[in-house]
Amino acid sequence: MEILKNEEDDAQLPLTRLFNTATAKVLDFLLTNEGLTYNEDEISELTTIPSRTLQRSIQILLNEKIIKRERKNGRTFYYTANLSSPRVSALLSYINATLIYNLDAVIKKNAKRK
Repeated sequence: MEILKNEEDDAQLPLTRLFNTATAKVLDFLLTNEGLTYNEDEISELTTIPSRTLQRSIQILLNEKIIKRERKNGRTFYYTANLSSPRVSALLSYINATLIYNLDAVIKKNAKRK
């Protein structure tokens, strides 16, 4: 694992920090926005992942039952995290622990400045 080089690296989503792939970025996005649905165009725009790469990542996550198609509007599918999956629950626990760790680090850093 690469050592963080600057504060910008700290701003990365938790899974993307560990697994720097488009699939991790999609998963991070959907888990961070749990309970919300997004179509491919929205995910592509918000994560800056090219459409074709996104399609491959979505298929991987669907096959693993980590995300699911929530609804369809015409020919457009909407995706969300599969919150009933035990693996997703474990990932959410990791993400929450990482966010708490990061917040604690920011609080300590700001306390030192005072």
